[in-house]
Amino acid sequence: MILNEIIKVLEKRFPVSNKEEWDNVGLMVGRRKKEIKRIQLSLDVTVASLENAIKNNVDLIISHHPLIFSGIKKINTDTVLGEKILTAIENNIAIYSLHTNLDSTQGGLNDYVGEKLNLKNGKIIDEVNNENFGIGRVYSLDEKIGFDAFIEKIKSVFLTNNLRVVKNQEEKLVIKKIAIVNGSGSSYWRKAKKLGADLLITGDVKYHEALDSLEEGFCIIDVGHYETECFYGDLIRKELEIFDGVEIIDFNDKPVFNKV
Repeated sequence: MILNEIIKVLEKRFPVSNKEEWDNVGLMVGRRKKEIKRIQLSLDVTVASLENAIKNNVDLIISHHPLIFSGIKKINTDTVLGEKILTAIENNIAIYSLHTNLDSTQGGLNDYVGEKLNLKNGKIIDEVNNENFGIGRVYSLDEKIGFDAFIEKIKSVFLTNNLRVVKNQEEKLVIKKIAIVNGSGSSYWRKAKKLGADLLITGDVKYHEALDSLEEGFCIIDVGHYETECFYGDLIRKELEIFDGVEIIDFNDKPVFNKV
C-alpha cells in the first residue's frame, strides 16, 4: 500500500483543518509514494518506539503526539529530536501524526474517552466557528452518581489509581453532568462549568488553574495525559482495516510519570 493512500483515508476521517491553530499534524518524515507493509501505532515517537519500529521492520509510525511541534533550524545529533529524525530517515521509517484533529473530530478521541465511560451524545465544549467539531465534550447522565462511586469507575476504566483530584473535601458531590478533555485540558474548566458540568476529567492540571477551580467550587479530576490517550490507536486501527496486506502493531512507551 502506498503511504499517500493511507494518508488520504486518515485525513478524510480526521481532517487536518480540524486541528488547533498552534498544532502541527500530518506527514512529519517520509515520502508520500513510499510502499507501506507494516505500521506501528505509538502515542509518542520516543527513542524506544523508534527502536521497536526498527526491530520489527516497520515502514510507518502513526503517532498521536507530533514528532515536530514547531520550526527547527538544524537536524543533527546535538539534540534528541535531531537524532530521532535522522534515525527515522536512515531506517526509511515514515512518521505521520494526528493530534488535535483526532481529538476534536466527531467520533474522535474526545468522544472515544466518553464511550469508555459509557457516555454518549456529548456536547462540544469549545466549538469552532459553529462547525461540527471542537475540543472537549460534556455529557449528561441518565441518573445521578455519587462522587466516590464515579472515582472507582474512572480507576477501573483507565487502569490507574494515580489520580489527582481538585475538590472541596467537605463537599458531598453528586454528579449529573461530566466534562472530558483528553490530554492536557485543564484550561477548559471554566467553559465546562458554564455548560453546567459538575466536574472535568483531563490531565496535566496546573497549580493555578487548580486553585482557581477549587475556589470557584468546581471539581477537576486529573487522570493523567498518557492515561487518557494511550488507547488512541484503537481509532486508527479501525480506519486502516480497509487495507489488505498491511500489518499493524502497537507500541507505547511507559508513562512519563511514575508513582513512587
